[in-house]
This record gives sequence, structure tokens and C-alpha cells, in this order.
Amino acid sequence: MEKISNSPENTEEFGFIFSKDIKNGDVIAINGELGAGKTTFIKGVLKGLHYNENVTSPTYTLVNEYDAKFKIIHIDCYREQKLNRWLDIGIMDYLMGNNVVIIEWSEYIEKILPKNMIQINIDYISKFERKIKISL
Repeated sequence: MEKISNSPENTEEFGFIFSKDIKNGDVIAINGELGAGKTTFIKGVLKGLHYNENVTSPTYTLVNEYDAKFKIIHIDCYREQKLNRWLDIGIMDYLMGNNVVIIEWSEYIEKILPKNMIQINIDYISKFERKIKISL
């Protein structure tokens, strides 16, 4: 599935629509350049899963947990790119659990990610335009 987003609001709306297909145990890898709209998309996903609090990227905390329709584990690998460090933190517990796991910058830990994960790529087209591609 591909969509062109023309604004941050549109990116968030697409995340909201996508959330309707999420089920417990899903692992979602989301990649794109800095500022592409990864967290904006995730905000829409969480809204769609009935989470109405503030959503921020866990760039510095590495992991945020949200209690929504499902327990959501939001991981950001941008600042910690070493696979061994993620293994020490206990990422396998998150990946093997029965939560929804959303991982920004997942390419840094792709060796340990499940083969059946959902992949989302957000490509920068222009100041406000993004191409959002979802692969199952």
C-alpha cells in the first residue's frame, strides 16, 4: 500500500487509518530520514488505538510505553545503533511479547527483527509531501 501525504495532518490521518489493521503481537518497523514524519505517523496510530495523551519519540529514552487499545512499545534506535546494547537492554522481551512494538530506525537492529513484521517507509518528496509505503 502506498500513499502520498501532503501535510503532517495527512500523515497523522494515514497512521490513524492504518491503526485499524493492527493486532496484538504486531512488530512494525518504520524508517525514513530525520523529519520525514515517523513520529507524526505514530501519533495517528496511537490516536486510532484510543490513546489521547502526548506522544513523543523516545530518541533519548530509547523506549516509551503507552497503554492504548493494546500495550504499545515505541522504540527509537537512532541514538543507540549497537545491536549488542539493545540485546543487553532486553529488546527480545519486547519483540517476543504480546504487545504491539513500533520501532523507528529499525534498520539498525534488522538482524533480530521477525520476518513477518510490518514495514513502513516514509520518503521525503518535498517540504510537506511524503510517500508512505506499507509492506506486510
